[in-house]
Amino acid sequence: MKELRAKQGSTPRDFRLYLQQELVGRCQKNPSYSLRAFARTLNVSSSALSAMLNGKRPITSTSVEKLGLALGLSPKEITRYKIITKENMGTGAESSAEEFQQITLDRFAIISDWYHYAILELIRVRDFEPSVAWISKSLGITKSEANIAVERLQRVGLLEITKDGKWIDRTAEGKATNIQGDLTSAASRKLQKQVLEMSLRCLEEMPSTDLRNHTSLTLAINPEDIPLAKEKIKVFRRELAEMLESNRNPTEVYHVNVSLYPVTKITQGGKS
Repeated sequence: MKELRAKQGSTPRDFRLYLQQELVGRCQKNPSYSLRAFARTLNVSSSALSAMLNGKRPITSTSVEKLGLALGLSPKEITRYKIITKENMGTGAESSAEEFQQITLDRFAIISDWYHYAILELIRVRDFEPSVAWISKSLGITKSEANIAVERLQRVGLLEITKDGKWIDRTAEGKATNIQGDLTSAASRKLQKQVLEMSLRCLEEMPSTDLRNHTSLTLAINPEDIPLAKEKIKVFRRELAEMLESNRNPTEVYHVNVSLYPVTKITQGGKS
């Protein structure tokens, strides 16, 4: 079970993080977009770009200028990234500030894109294969998205990949309910929008109700009872998760989405 709530995102100061963010954004807009396509746009080899994105190859000031121009960055932005790049290369490693920012951005991405926690749940699936290609195919995301997501999960300590290739979910007993820190509601809105869009696609693409459930309820209530309703929903979610996860032979990953919202127009006084 992975319940997500969020509270900050910011423009990356490190150029490698900027490249990661740009690639993921393009993949989300166009599911057929790939690392190779991004490499062609930047006029570099896909292997070199992959190494830069994964932190296995340093990005020089010359590379920042070349890639920045290809991405349409302004001279001011390119100069800023070049200065930061020189500073990082001068220290021989990322500064603690850059490392902190990386973790902050990673955490924001994890709680705003649904597939991060889906990857952790996949580990429990009976036929799980510890490979980016298998994850990409199973979740219907690009290999680039899967690869960057796996790296993020490792960086923030939610996923451990041992030397012998075993994948371990390091969330609190596999039941993380929240990620603390300076994270804005923008991440929560983005996540819930993705979940709702996926639910709509399933409604259209899976006519049979054998493997899904879409139901709704309309009723007249007093808004003063909303806190009680929210608590009941939270209890229901967790009891449902406990019941379903008691089966130790999972084969698929599901979303459970419960929505409670007003149909009438609520005024500040709480009355229609």
